[in-house]
Amino acid sequence: MKTSFLHYSLSAAILLISSKPVVAQDKAYAITGEVKGNIAWTVVREIDLGTGAEIRKIYSPSEKPVLIDALSGVRLQMRDMSAALKDQVTTTNRNGISNTLVTYADGKRADVVTAPTESFVAASAYDLKSNRLFFTPMHSNELRYFDLNAGTNAVYYVRNVPLRSFAESNGEADVITRMCFGADGYGYALTNDGNHLIRFSSGDKITIADLGSVQDGKANKDISIRTMCTSWGGDMIGDAFGNLYVITMRGHVFKINPNGMVADYIGAIKNLPPDYTVNGAAVNAQGNVVISCATKADQYYSVDPSSWTATVLHQKSEVFNASDLASCHFTFENLAIKKTNTPSVKGNGLISVYPNPVVTKTINIAFDAFAGNGHTVQLVDAGGHNVLSKTLNVSGKATTQIILPASVKSGLYVIKIIDGAGKEQYAGKIIVY
Repeated sequence: MKTSFLHYSLSAAILLISSKPVVAQDKAYAITGEVKGNIAWTVVREIDLGTGAEIRKIYSPSEKPVLIDALSGVRLQMRDMSAALKDQVTTTNRNGISNTLVTYADGKRADVVTAPTESFVAASAYDLKSNRLFFTPMHSNELRYFDLNAGTNAVYYVRNVPLRSFAESNGEADVITRMCFGADGYGYALTNDGNHLIRFSSGDKITIADLGSVQDGKANKDISIRTMCTSWGGDMIGDAFGNLYVITMRGHVFKINPNGMVADYIGAIKNLPPDYTVNGAAVNAQGNVVISCATKADQYYSVDPSSWTATVLHQKSEVFNASDLASCHFTFENLAIKKTNTPSVKGNGLISVYPNPVVTKTINIAFDAFAGNGHTVQLVDAGGHNVLSKTLNVSGKATTQIILPASVKSGLYVIKIIDGAGKEQYAGKIIVY
């Protein structure tokens, strides 16, 4: 690829299969109301992460998308709200998914599901690999998503396995309000009280696992991941090293390694107005965290994760107040790149690397009139370790395919190409899933 960084726009991820992918705009998704200032979180919008401006509307309750069972492909049906209802029976199947059978006044019967965002949404996550936007309604145990490769006129319901395998017995404590994708390629969702960190995959058959309760770090003292007044709500983001960061509604930040299941308190975001609650968070292309408020439509803030200090994102008169934000980026990517000993990540007019992200463990390197023997391809992980080294002989214009070994895990990498004289000819960031 002839660009320094190969993250794709959310809407253009379908181009991953092409030989010369395009460069992304800095986009994200926001869960909003119908109009600015509205607090019914049922509308999904694509926004410009640089300004907060709306790019397009993805979904609103006034629209009637096709509802599809994600595993079987069977079309689902919503209740006809205009028809008189005689009877309604709700049962729970063996997978923990609620099934509702309604009988209309005219005697017709139907299995029905709720509208995509009916009980409001406060958790969403974007998966760059599959180009899907995942979400869950606040009082639902279903994971749902838009397949953006196929457009936005269909919503997929994951009904073969519940997102929450536990009953909602503790009210708001059990509600999922934080969700993101990690650098390991998995999606993560966290309940308000931190008792359930849930991991899910994205693919033809989605798997969901409840990893259990997140424990407080030893140095957390009075700020616990479980405390309602300080640590509920907010959103979650991932970093380039595989960690998750919970940013709570009150602006407190916790770092979680999913392998250790410990939430270490980092501190509170500085420079936020006292009445500004943090409800959405998404990483932009520069590695800063853009945050939104669910009730205030005056502005978003950009937070520097090296100091957790907030500044106004853009001097706009008004933005969509949002209950959740989701993007394709990870924070601390630049820090990860420093560990690769690459002075500057650069592209090259004679060399292209694609696709990015790498989803099949196969990388194509296209050389444009770049000949010579003894070229070395290196893959360096976020910790600065060389995980692959391969020697190539290039004759004129050619494309070489490299299959990554199974030992190369999901995450952020730098790919370097060094010529036979030892001079670095190419360096670029890629994501491997």
